Amino acid sequence: MSLKTSQSIQFTGISTVGDKQVATFATNIAADQTYSNVSMNISDQATYDANKAEVRSDRDSFQDQADKLQDSLDSSDDTTDSSTATSSSASASSTAEKEADKDGENA
Repeated sequence: MSLKTSQSIQFTGISTVGDKQVATFATNIAADQTYSNVSMNISDQATYDANKAEVRSDRDSFQDQADKLQDSLDSSDDTTDSSTATSSSASASSTAEKEADKDGENA
């Protein structure tokens, strides 16, 4: 017998316009995954319709960050322990929150 483990990170982001939450983005990232599916849930259709370009830009930024996270997992060793996975997840969430805050300031 042998034990095989894998690491997966739930990565989320929020797109805001002013103080309104307009959309959320989510993906699940795992090492050696060839494609990461990003889902977008629109929570305020009217604000989304009036700000499609900005929300789509946030979606593209989210995808770029997810791709970078995916690349970092692919380049890490196969013997990653749970503390590294937790650290990566916290870092990913923090990065998404900072990006959302920055985008809110620019709106």
